[in-house]
This record gives sequence, C-alpha cells and structure tokens, in this order.
Amino acid sequence: MAEKKITRKELLKEPDEFLTLTGKSIVYFRKHPRQVTIAGVVLAVCVVVGAGIYSYNNYREKQSHEVFQRAAAAYHSLVQSDENVNPEKLDYLFNTFEQAAKTYPSMPAGEQALLYTGHILFKKKDYKGALERYNQMQSTSLVKKGLGQLVLYHIGRTRLALDDYEQAVLIFDQLSKDTNSPYRREAYASIARIYELMNKNKEAVQAYRQYLKIFPEAPDAAFVRARIADLSAQG
Repeated sequence: MAEKKITRKELLKEPDEFLTLTGKSIVYFRKHPRQVTIAGVVLAVCVVVGAGIYSYNNYREKQSHEVFQRAAAAYHSLVQSDENVNPEKLDYLFNTFEQAAKTYPSMPAGEQALLYTGHILFKKKDYKGALERYNQMQSTSLVKKGLGQLVLYHIGRTRLALDDYEQAVLIFDQLSKDTNSPYRREAYASIARIYELMNKNKEAVQAYRQYLKIFPEAPDAAFVRARIADLSAQG
C-alpha cells in the first residue's frame, strides 16, 4: 500500500519543535527565577574556577621548567669543567633538584629533576641512593613517553658499579635486543666487559664477537679484536 503523502497545509499545522522548546524554557524561567539564577551563578563560578586552575597549572609548569633548566645547565657546566667536582657544589645542585622533584612531582620538569638526583648520587659514588632514584623513575610519565631506555641504561650502569654483575648483564642484554635503542652498542660492550670482570673469558669472547658482528665499523673495533685475541690465548 502506498504511503499517504503529507500535504504542505498539514505540515504547517504541525507544532515547531524549536519554538515549542523555547516557549517552555521561557515559561520555566518565569516560574523558577531563583533556581535559574542559582544555576547561572554556579555555572559562572565553575567557569572562573576552571580558568583559574588552568592558569595556575600553566604558571607552575613554566616555573618548574625554568627552575630545572637553570639547575641542569649548572650541573652540566660543573661536571664537564673538572673531573674532581666540588662536593659542596654537587650537594647544592642535589638539593635544588630534590626540591624541584618534591615541589613538581607530576610535571615533566619535576620528573627530570628526580632523574638528575640519581645522576648526582652516582657521581658522588652513592650507588645505592642512585639506584633508588632510577628505580623511582620507572613509574614516571617520562618513561612511558619514551625515556625508558635511558633510565634502564642508568640502572644497568649502577648495578655494574655495585658489582651486581648478574643483574647488570640482564639489563644490558635487554637493551641489546632492542634494535631501536640508542644504547644498544654500549650494551653489547658492557656485557663483554662484565664477563671479563666475572672471569668468564669464553662468554666474554663470544660477547665481543657478537659486538663486532653487529658493529663491524665501531670506533673501538681494533681494541675489541685485541681483547678477543688476549682472552682466547688465556683460555
């Protein structure tokens, strides 16, 4: 059965939904002026508070960035200028980074400051303290955004400094298997050196050979070949 077509005259008789809703709204506003006023005030307060929070967070993020950048510049200038770094200056920078990490814990600058406290503790040979800071870094947003390899590398170095060879090998092995890791070459070399420290010459030779296989043009290739010859001769 064919559907009955609605004529233009019939359409004009239908109520306009927009006008109907508008009319109902006006009637409601007239009957409930107090409630409407309160709702308007609440909405305005929410907008103002939201804008204030946004501005405050922007201010804190800018402030945290400036604090970190000044401290980081001072740190790099200090460690690059002299191998025998003044311990008092290191302590001052440590306190600066520590304060920034505590004041801005959820901001990128605060998380970077936490990383630098680990660097300073490592520089001061407080390896256990450094390891604690690097481990804390693993739960930060920076690691989730791409700094995981960097933090893992520093954990491996710290494990090695603590003579925790087994754990260090596991960490560097993990880094060596990631073809996109910027620390891959260093990881392979570290594994070989650790086996040497453990007096596992056979494993060290294998690690060095693997290193040359993957990085035949490495700047230390001649040194690695010499190490292979020396270790192979020792048996």
